[in-house]
Amino acid sequence: MRTFLPLLPRSLGAIALLTTVPAFAQSPCDELTVFPPRYDAFDPERIEVWVNNQSTEIFSYPNFVLLNDQGQVLASEEVTFFGIGGTGSHYMQLTPGVSLPTGPFDATLQLFGNFGDTLFCSWEFPGLTLCPAEACVPAEIYLTNTGELNAFEAFWWVTNTADGSQVASGNFAMNDVDATQFDSLCLPPGDYVLEFTPFSPIDETYIMGITPNAQFTPGFDGTMQPDNTPLDLAFSWYVACTEGTNGLAEQVVDPPMMVVDQGMLRISDPKGRALGEISLWSSDGRMITTRTVNADTAEFPLNGLAPGIILVRSEAREGHIFTQRILTW
Repeated sequence: MRTFLPLLPRSLGAIALLTTVPAFAQSPCDELTVFPPRYDAFDPERIEVWVNNQSTEIFSYPNFVLLNDQGQVLASEEVTFFGIGGTGSHYMQLTPGVSLPTGPFDATLQLFGNFGDTLFCSWEFPGLTLCPAEACVPAEIYLTNTGELNAFEAFWWVTNTADGSQVASGNFAMNDVDATQFDSLCLPPGDYVLEFTPFSPIDETYIMGITPNAQFTPGFDGTMQPDNTPLDLAFSWYVACTEGTNGLAEQVVDPPMMVVDQGMLRISDPKGRALGEISLWSSDGRMITTRTVNADTAEFPLNGLAPGIILVRSEAREGHIFTQRILTW
């Protein structure tokens, strides 16, 4: 479960976690500051962009889109906000089948509004790296009491699931005034488990979690167990960067053949296997259609589609994923 934490009156220097230089766009976005996009801490299929809006423009029904230097849409945000106000994070979902560059690349970030009908502004990020620059990425552990407030001490520790080693530990001095307490740590990319001592009065009214930035970034959390069994929360932390790479591995195995002829897209498997799930996506990351194909051939009409590039994604039953860009006219 992911949740937004409230903006809390704390002096933790949250902005210090954003160590890269922000970009400033052209008018009317000259008061809209964005920091370089990077992987979501908990989901390698999402890209986070941190935004600070100091203007009176709310950029109605916004969504961000990330492109490479070839104009290919790498990730795009679903419209979920009425506008952009103040400071916060926005998340772009990776375009299905796209393999991100494995090193620094020249990227363009665009902000659309009015459900994609209006291009508000654009930023250039030469040599963008989606992984955090730090080998050890700062994080914050939190414990929130949603019930009656009590004063007690709670101990926590974080274990690396790869080898079972304990990588960090600490304690919270809970009180009867503040519902949430925080502690800080630093973690390399990987898979971990956060655990708390299972003694009273911790019960189902408590929520524990971890976040890169408690004031501006959603956390990954879970409800405490109401008994004496060990309390834990398994989570991934920038796992796309575990091996020091900047992207997810590209899957290319026996790709199907795709031909456009007389307004029809024809797809066939050269080895006679069932094609599996086929989906077509527009250049801005919107799904056009999807279909499960149990045969080795399929046809998709392209009539009515606007001229341009579309992405075809095929996921076979064996789990192999193939993608190809085709041009419609």
